[in-house]
Amino acid sequence: LQTSFILSYLIMAPIFGYLGDRYNRKIIMACGISFWSATTFFGSFVPPHYYKLFIFSRALVGTGEASYSTIAPTVIADLFTGTTRTRMLSLFYFAIPVGSGLGYIVGPEVANRIGHWYWALRVTPGLGILAVIL
Repeated sequence: LQTSFILSYLIMAPIFGYLGDRYNRKIIMACGISFWSATTFFGSFVPPHYYKLFIFSRALVGTGEASYSTIAPTVIADLFTGTTRTRMLSLFYFAIPVGSGLGYIVGPEVANRIGHWYWALRVTPGLGILAVIL
């Protein structure tokens, strides 16, 4: 399951890096976060007997994540200079493992409180939409 995400991310990250050098990065990031949110949300509705479809949905999530995580450091570099840039990039790179770790904590907690694991995938996209709005 995670392999489909990683392979998609691995293939798409250089493509989005290329696109980010040629087109508006903020638009690519906003579209990518929206795509990530949508594929995460809709993946939670895949029935258990359609496991291959769920694997495909996780690959699409990897594509969405590659679109914004590849470009975000360049946007930070464009917005900040000197030591402020260093701090902002440090914060960005610090947030990646913290966010992943929180997913392992919050996901099961959401599942326990609401009753099923797929609710963790339905709650998370709201944060992505909030990021696009901000």
